[in-house]
Parts: sequence; C-alpha cells; structure tokens
Amino acid sequence: MKDLEQYTDEQIINGIVNNDHSMIEYFFFKKCKSLFAYIIQSVFDYQIDENTLISELYIYLQANDWHKIKQFDYRSKLTTWTSVVAVRYFQKKREILIESETSQALNGKTDYGFNPNFCIERRIDICDALSKMQNIRYRQVIEMLDLQEMRPDLLAEQMNVTVDNLYNIHRRALLQLRMLMGRKEDYYD
Repeated sequence: MKDLEQYTDEQIINGIVNNDHSMIEYFFFKKCKSLFAYIIQSVFDYQIDENTLISELYIYLQANDWHKIKQFDYRSKLTTWTSVVAVRYFQKKREILIESETSQALNGKTDYGFNPNFCIERRIDICDALSKMQNIRYRQVIEMLDLQEMRPDLLAEQMNVTVDNLYNIHRRALLQLRMLMGRKEDYYD
C-alpha cells in the first residue's frame, strides 16, 4: 500500500468523496490534527473536544454529496483551504457548541431509528468499535438506545437532556461509530 503521506490533494479528495475509510481517517484524524488543536485552543478556549469538532466538520463537508469539498480549486494546499473553511465555520457555530455540546444539530435534522435489528455478527463488530470510542457519552447513548433498546425519553431524563438533544448526541455518536467501523455503506442514511 502506498504511504498516505505521498498522496496528492486530489487523491485525498477523491478518497474522501468515495468514502475511502483510510483516507477519511488519515485526513480528519492525522493530517488535520494540528488544525483541530488550534481551533480547540483559539476558537473554543478548550471548552470542546476534538472528536466533536471532527464530527461536525465531517458532517458539514459531506452535506449535499460533498458539495463544499468539491469547491476546492487546487490553488492552495488542501490543508490551507480546510483551515480557512473550518475556522470560519466553527467561529460561526462557537456559541452553539459551547452552550451545550449537545444543543441543536448544526447541519440540519437527521432522524435515526432507535431500534435497529442487529444480527449477532454486527453486534460484535459494534461492541468492538464502541470499546474504541473515546467519547464516553457517545458510547453510552449507542449502548442504551441501540443495544439495550432503552426508550429515548427515559434516557434523555437520565442524562438530564431533552429528547431533541439526545437525538443530536445519537447522530454524532453514530457518525463516529461508523467512521471507526469503516463501513462505507453506512456513512449515509
């Protein structure tokens, strides 16, 4: 396999748009790591975590069949362009994210069912991926709603959030889980 450091911006964009999990992970979790550290410090004053930023930026860029990222015109480096887009985006959304990491969905509404039928193999895959999730709250929401089939209103009350906020946490948690599992077909619902 070719060393990912040798990929061009065009190859990275093609990989991301075509849901190449290794390219998505490389770009968002490695190549943009210093960008997220900068945003956490300068925009959010350490009041938000990296995984939330990655999830929000990913959702923003993938909206409308990756419309935003397809606007990249190759006149600068992809990381430079991403820095400008991300900083502007998070500056606009700063208060919403700081008020409550689980407030309104930033990129429209997504309605996920809370009672999927998991086969045994899928449950094992999910449990394995859940053990790798760093955000404990995301892990708890998926475990309670999807695996233990807890009613959303009860979990929302237990977590001291509204049901709408719980749906937003769940949406972000599922995105992170899908990225960890590397299932191309699951990036879109």
